[in-house]
Amino acid sequence: LKVRTVAKDAQGRPKHHMYNSDAFWLTMWNLNILWGLGWPELLDEFSACLVQTEHDGGRLPRGPAAGGYTGIMTGCPATSLITATWQKGLLTKVGAGTAYEAMKRSHRLQLPGQVSVEPPRPGIAVQGAFEYWALAQMAEELGRKDDAASFQEWIDCWKQFHDPESNLLKGRWVEANDWQGTFGVSHDIPGLSTLMGGDDTLAEKLNQAFEEEAHAHFVFSYGRGKVSYANQPGCSNAHVFSHVGRPWQSQYWVRRVSRQAYGGTNPNMGYGGHDEDQGQMGGVSALMKLGLFSLRGTCAQDPLYEITTPEFDEITIRLDPRYYSGKTFTIRTHNNTPDNIYIQKAALNGKPLKTFQFPHSEFAKGGTLELWLGSEPNKK
Repeated sequence: LKVRTVAKDAQGRPKHHMYNSDAFWLTMWNLNILWGLGWPELLDEFSACLVQTEHDGGRLPRGPAAGGYTGIMTGCPATSLITATWQKGLLTKVGAGTAYEAMKRSHRLQLPGQVSVEPPRPGIAVQGAFEYWALAQMAEELGRKDDAASFQEWIDCWKQFHDPESNLLKGRWVEANDWQGTFGVSHDIPGLSTLMGGDDTLAEKLNQAFEEEAHAHFVFSYGRGKVSYANQPGCSNAHVFSHVGRPWQSQYWVRRVSRQAYGGTNPNMGYGGHDEDQGQMGGVSALMKLGLFSLRGTCAQDPLYEITTPEFDEITIRLDPRYYSGKTFTIRTHNNTPDNIYIQKAALNGKPLKTFQFPHSEFAKGGTLELWLGSEPNKK
């Protein structure tokens, strides 16, 4: 038994809380994005809490409970949360260097050696690859070039699982299957596209999966179905189309999933009816209805938000003045009807926006994103 206390400020008050949670597993596709938009202090607090637990117990927790470790889930999911917090300038309650070293130590303890185990485990590799990629982004910015280079083997380790016959990553997954998990290589969609034979081939295969599972509302329990928005591993898939030159397909399937999997007000039709965990399926639902996402979980060196079609005429996000210079960020739609699910044109703060992405730095300053909608896709 160890008795510890968190650091205090000049007035003797704790600098942050300590929290229990289920594992922050694959939260780069939901809470890490959503909290950064509306509740940045949560990211700041949880980052400091996770680093404090590493200081006390020797490694970052996956699911901290009563000051201890549950060991639930795989990899080092705290890395995605902490690096996203830092990249968005929200890490104020623990030093960047302290957080980085905690992540680096925990990666050494928890991940190496799991890539080559038998039977093959692409689920471990895909998750680990993303987490090492996120850590490498921070390492480069902190001047730890040697560290970043040493992570590259892990960042690319998922490629060994590509199966030319099925044109998927094949093997044993964690709460998923080959179809759901393959498209989760969100740090390297260009690399996945190359292995699969190009952007068109990837998009056609992913579209096939969505078409086949629409009848079941994209909701399945562990490892069942080609697309599942009832659990973490598949909840980025609809946004992949934007990254292979087809943002209109992301707009279409995000709306379908939002309405069919997350369109109700009861557990069966409210958040996929399966593995909600810390509100993660609810987080995906909220992001879809806002029309904002980040396939890379805002862990990149210049975090970007991706735009799909919101479900509201107008959305106003009040920005926390402790973290952001702007006061509000408004998303306003024109011609918003049930049939008008495709974005025709966009403007950010009155200036035409020619791409489906805009930087977090613009969000932080506040402003207005305007979207004009129509019933047919604008493929330009």
